[in-house]
Amino acid sequence: MKIRLTIIFLWLSALIHAQVMGSFTDPRDKQVYKTVSYEDPLLGDKFTVMAENLNYDMQGAYVYDNNNKYRKQLGLLYTFNAAINACPPNWHLPSIDEWNRLRDLIEVISSEAGEEFVAFAMKSIKGWGADGNGSNSSGFNALPAGELSFSSFNGLGVYTVWWSSTFLDEAHDFNQVAYETTVLHKFRNLYEYWAKPLYKILSCRCFKD
Repeated sequence: MKIRLTIIFLWLSALIHAQVMGSFTDPRDKQVYKTVSYEDPLLGDKFTVMAENLNYDMQGAYVYDNNNKYRKQLGLLYTFNAAINACPPNWHLPSIDEWNRLRDLIEVISSEAGEEFVAFAMKSIKGWGADGNGSNSSGFNALPAGELSFSSFNGLGVYTVWWSSTFLDEAHDFNQVAYETTVLHKFRNLYEYWAKPLYKILSCRCFKD
């Protein structure tokens, strides 16, 4: 039993020490993004994600409240059709399985840091209303960017929502149902919902191929 606990401790420690911050330059517009990489000792590979929301201007991209003062920090909001083509070369919009993998890795990090909830480890240390700031111990730096839904901007300072590339049911509603993932200011975890892309315009986080 003691040997098993020691192995588990070393596994957790290896994961924490392998969390590395970096950067990436989008060749399309030369914007520089922070990135965070996690070593996954279970699969023996590295898992790299953007530590900022995508900010690439294209058809189907919108700035919150049509005000460019929000763009630098929060990035842009995308229709689903834009989102699936928005990531730079060698990056992609993550599937729901990839979001779940990220959640599981961050759950280990938050537990090792003595934090009870995944969302606390994901959220930025400032910017969230109602005492909703996190520790950002994961390096993911989730900011409360809100959304554009049914032609209305909502949620700035309260929640953030990212697209997943996964359809809930490819035969349903002409492929107009997809997963979204959400972190709210008082929520304790990373949540999955389904959304009709026709009515939702959300943030994007790109994952490295």
